Amino acid sequence: MSTALNALLTRASSAMTAPGKDMRKAIATAHAAATYAAIKERTGVMPKGLSKAERADLKARVAEQLKYYDRFAEAAGDMSDAAVGARAQLYVGAIKATYGSFRNPGLPFYPTEGSECMTNCKCSWQDDGNGAFTWVLDAKESCPTCLERADGNPYQVGE
Repeated sequence: MSTALNALLTRASSAMTAPGKDMRKAIATAHAAATYAAIKERTGVMPKGLSKAERADLKARVAEQLKYYDRFAEAAGDMSDAAVGARAQLYVGAIKATYGSFRNPGLPFYPTEGSECMTNCKCSWQDDGNGAFTWVLDAKESCPTCLERADGNPYQVGE
């Protein structure tokens, strides 16, 4: 995992602790920060803004998370403090998919997306330097979907 992504996850973790207006803002801010950090890491230049397509992608990703968040906020009153804290941290993990999609656009999937491990996914993409990418499994454990993805290595952008 990149240093930039690690820093984003740490910052988001302290901001996303319980439901409320501040958490909605933290979700949007964290996904925007992940977008900019990923583009900078990919291009070597901090973008001054986003293209129309990039803005639309970011907006859709944030909207998806806020949809889940709204259901969480409704249920939080019936949850223990520990359960609220654990659920809030799931929104931190979702940042990995946003980061991945802007870091390596055009790949068929990203960490946390469409897998049983969801936001707990610790797998990642490795750029093989020849136009191919390898899905790298978490050293400790991987879900069936991530194992299947690794069996399909290597991948090309646009597959």
